[in-house]
Amino acid sequence: MLKALYTGIILSMDFIFRIFAVTYASVPLVTVQTPNHTPRIKFIEPFEKTFHSWNEQVPYSVEISDQEDGESRFQEIPSAEVLVKLKYVDNQAKASLYLKQKITADSAGVYSMLVSNCFNCHAVKLKLAGPSYLDISNRYQDTRKNQDLLINHIQYGSKGIWGKESMPTHPELPDTVVRKMVRWILNYARDPGLNYVIGLQGTLPLIKPAATAHQGLFIIEALYTDHGSADQPDKKLTGSARIIIQMK
Repeated sequence: MLKALYTGIILSMDFIFRIFAVTYASVPLVTVQTPNHTPRIKFIEPFEKTFHSWNEQVPYSVEISDQEDGESRFQEIPSAEVLVKLKYVDNQAKASLYLKQKITADSAGVYSMLVSNCFNCHAVKLKLAGPSYLDISNRYQDTRKNQDLLINHIQYGSKGIWGKESMPTHPELPDTVVRKMVRWILNYARDPGLNYVIGLQGTLPLIKPAATAHQGLFIIEALYTDHGSADQPDKKLTGSARIIIQMK
């Protein structure tokens, strides 16, 4: 009697284990990926809605915190990957309209230039090791022929066009990315009310955009694009912070 009972229990347990094994094998495995988080950016200086004079060099400083990349105060955020945009508008109504845009056309192409280290040798309005983007846009009109020419210069290098300096090659950059860069240079570098500087700290050049400009405002925007998460390095997120400073 006990032997029969024992045998029945063993058979029942074996049946249960077989059912469990079949059921478990049919359930797909779910991989939990580490999510990425948007960087948080804060202006330390200048303060919002402070008044400044034309052609003043205003010190600025931003602080960045990213759950994956780290903290700027611990030198974990590369300063060379922080982009600060200055956009002049002549009244508050225009500023409000500009701030409502989630993506502004005058930023398309700039991020590619930043991550490709273009700003190491070039600035928007000032000559560094290479010509400024303003100088390039003044020399070349925005035509398909000139776009193709500049794309060739960027990808395969050039020499003697801007004096003794040589343009290094960038064969790793695809045509689509380089064309976006070139179109930005030819369309926006001449905008007198638009400028970009690089870094966590620096100075904001409040260049007067026109002789007729009087007061007006500068929209200052700091942007940082992170490096994704450990599981999804290609899914990058961009954080931003904006302040407005007023001209006397």
